Amino acid sequence: MRYIIATDGSDSSLKAARFLARQSCPGAGDEVFVLYVFPLPGDPACYEGVVELPKDAADDRIRRVAEPILERSVAAFGESQATVETVILVGNPAREIVEFAMNLRVDLIVVGTHGHAPETELYLGSVSSAVAHRAPCSVLIVR
Repeated sequence: MRYIIATDGSDSSLKAARFLARQSCPGAGDEVFVLYVFPLPGDPACYEGVVELPKDAADDRIRRVAEPILERSVAAFGESQATVETVILVGNPAREIVEFAMNLRVDLIVVGTHGHAPETELYLGSVSSAVAHRAPCSVLIVR
């Protein structure tokens, strides 16, 4: 099977990684993609001339942020026989997670949720909710 663990470094995303490692126990032959998406503002063009935004995951600024976050999630799979790979993307987190899942034909996406009240999620948006509604595969939301 192919899995995605989407992480943002929060306690809830680390809990999701631990949940998959304990409950599903990915084994030999399984692939786990630990995915971090560096979020960009809704319209990066409005920052043009004001600040230089990173364009891709090769940018050192993104790597400095992403690598420690990815390492914590990868640690959850310590003794697993699965192949665990880290992936860094840039853009809208929900869109990038869904697109990555489509391109790699993953079987399950695992995400954490902060558990905001419905009115807060309506205002702030929810990556886990957007992924669940748009994903081409099953999505497990860990609270």
